Amino acid sequence: MRLLSILALLSLTAAANDWPRFLGPTRDGVSTETNLLRAFPDDGPPVVWEKELEVGFGGCAVVGDEVYVVDRVRDESDLLLCLDAATGKEKWRFEHEAEGEPPFPGSRSVPTVEDDAVYFINAFGSVFRIDRESHKATWSVKLDERYDGATPKWGWAQPALVEGDVLIVPPFGEKIGIVGLDKKTGEEIWKSGPIGDSHSSPTVMEFGGEKHVVIVSVTDKDGKEGLVTSYRPTDGEILWQTDLYFNRIPIPVVTKVDDKRIFATGGYDCGSMMLGIEKTDKGYELSKLWSAKKGSQVHPTILADDHLYFLANENSNYKVKSKRATGGLTCWTLDGKELWNTGNEPFMGRGGMIHADGMLIIQDGENGVLRLVDPSPEGFRLLAEANVFGSDLNKRFDLKYWTPPALSNGRLYLRGQEKLICVDLRAK
Repeated sequence: MRLLSILALLSLTAAANDWPRFLGPTRDGVSTETNLLRAFPDDGPPVVWEKELEVGFGGCAVVGDEVYVVDRVRDESDLLLCLDAATGKEKWRFEHEAEGEPPFPGSRSVPTVEDDAVYFINAFGSVFRIDRESHKATWSVKLDERYDGATPKWGWAQPALVEGDVLIVPPFGEKIGIVGLDKKTGEEIWKSGPIGDSHSSPTVMEFGGEKHVVIVSVTDKDGKEGLVTSYRPTDGEILWQTDLYFNRIPIPVVTKVDDKRIFATGGYDCGSMMLGIEKTDKGYELSKLWSAKKGSQVHPTILADDHLYFLANENSNYKVKSKRATGGLTCWTLDGKELWNTGNEPFMGRGGMIHADGMLIIQDGENGVLRLVDPSPEGFRLLAEANVFGSDLNKRFDLKYWTPPALSNGRLYLRGQEKLICVDLRAK
């Protein structure tokens, strides 16, 4: 009995360290892993392996000893690759004929991995369920054909969201905005009315003792009209909807602050907003608590020790040095006061960020430099940095290393445009 208990505990520990979906196990970019490096050797942290990929932005999911990443051969095929977590060598792949090439060529999205299947969406709205044993598609759905879906400007980049037995995906059609499918069969369970379009992803959070699927969308870019909508995941009923926050090209997911607040952010000079949520006898009421002109164009805000951290870097400030001084990593109080920002020193572009072991783990979006930062309201505290991709740091350009990182069992998975690397962050 004692041996069985130990084995069960080890199994739970391994599962807790998986990164099975976009933004990790809790869908917020936060990891419970500990015992990570807080300083690097002079030659940087160990790079365990490198894997050459096609050009793209697709991020990783990690479950057990397997790494899943979406790749794409330009104008030829979409790929789901399964790699060995220890070596980076390919174990198997699923391949599907390409349906064209989106602007900013290459893969998008992050796979969603469960015990028996992997789900992903390609840039043209084809949704796949891939059996982990047979490595074949058990079903697929084209959102534009079944739901008259409209391809977002840069293609579908949303991960397939699984909640219970329901797979939630966004057609963004004129009549149907979001749908819930049976994850085993692909058959429709529910569908919502139109909500415009979006590059943001639906995400699950809990308010008022119930699950909410929340997504930011834009209904009229010229008229500055947008929505933040919450659906019940089991039947698609709208729990609440507000037009208080607008972004003309929504990309980051919203961040839950607590049971009564969410923080919405984005780029394109549309800024950020703290929204209040109150459950009443008549339902949920939303209110604007405060707003800010700064926002994060690609990745969501991280909540750490009752402060908000994001990279305030977007199209309007990344090319001009004087404007770059307004960006970089920034720290805000929950009542809307900016405490500090790094500006151009360092700027860090539109990179991704994870909160783990009391640190912010940040991949520089312009050159791939890895930084460990102590999140402190008192100022920017750099713990360590390393040029893990070997980029030429003397050149000023944006390599578009915008892929969200993944962390599993002390190993960090970072993607450049044409390379995936595994970095060992385990403290010895």
